[in-house]
Amino acid sequence: MANKFTYSDSLLPTDFVVTTSRYVNSGVGYYGPQNKITFDIYKRKEITQSVDDKFMLITPGYQYRPDLVSQKAYGMPDYWWLILQANRINDIYGFTTGKTIRIPFDVTTTT
Repeated sequence: MANKFTYSDSLLPTDFVVTTSRYVNSGVGYYGPQNKITFDIYKRKEITQSVDDKFMLITPGYQYRPDLVSQKAYGMPDYWWLILQANRINDIYGFTTGKTIRIPFDVTTTT
């Protein structure tokens, strides 16, 4: 039997994650007999392409390192997940040399 997830009335995502996290708009709750704290399931969103988006070819120095691309593009490594999501890459092992990726311009509309 699966553990029941119960939403919290007092806990906020920002009690646990930074505002750049993909979980910032998630529900926070408890599950299991020990009432462990967790987030509800994150659902990927379609990130609409913009004329202001940039494109980049992944070179060997950036392979498996979307955090470095985020640092270069946004000045912080926190949006690595956004770059993967915008390019429909499921994990860093799909972030390989030779791929051309899209770097979303506006990160504020995605969280």
